[in-house]
Amino acid sequence: MIFEQDSTIFKILDVLYFEQKDVKTTITKRSYDALSFHYEADAVVNSKNKEITYTDNAICYFPSEVSYTKNAKKDKMIVIHFKVFNYRCDNIEYLHPDDFEKYAKLFKKIFDIWNAKLPSYKYECAAILSNIFAELYKDNKNLNEDKKSKISESIQYIKSNYLKKDFSLQTAAKKSFISESYFRKIFSEEFGMSPKKYVIEHRIKYAISLIKEEHLSLQEISQMCGYDDYKHFSSEFKKIMNVAPSKYTYKF
Repeated sequence: MIFEQDSTIFKILDVLYFEQKDVKTTITKRSYDALSFHYEADAVVNSKNKEITYTDNAICYFPSEVSYTKNAKKDKMIVIHFKVFNYRCDNIEYLHPDDFEKYAKLFKKIFDIWNAKLPSYKYECAAILSNIFAELYKDNKNLNEDKKSKISESIQYIKSNYLKKDFSLQTAAKKSFISESYFRKIFSEEFGMSPKKYVIEHRIKYAISLIKEEHLSLQEISQMCGYDDYKHFSSEFKKIMNVAPSKYTYKF
């Protein structure tokens, strides 16, 4: 898995931006690798006998020579095409990082620099991609530590689904085959907070990133963060940030 390497030799071929909606795409053994950050996504990828589902703020690695089919209701992404010379993989990999904002900024930065094509842009982009690989390596090590936990499957479920409206802690507990009360106990011991608080904080963190983009209404943002009721979203936002979402941009 490329996220487990602490040294990667590569050559960048291109950096692209895509917005897809209601598409079914088949990729057949392309000659280069791809690393993508998905700002908004609801997609399923099938390769061989493996199926993965990724949502908003996922990072995906698609190796060269691997065929797959993607069904996406939506997919807004920046993708880096490159050749890697010291790694070979036959499986598509993905990660839903906790600190997704740092990756969103890095992918946006490499896209802007690559497409501006100012002097030395390839060196600058290579440095940024190296930084992305370094951060992925560190974050994946933390994820592997999660997998040693009794509730590793539940933790992964939360990280992949906390923005969905049908998300539930009961379902999270079932992923580890334990009761919800026991799951809450173990989670609180490992994370220093309740799973409910963890989910709320990550939802609000994502909401802030959307507010900063300044092209969505607060009602739309609340929906994208898993809330049916805007008043509920506003109340939880205020508890975390000590200011209503409608006043956040003015204060900060």
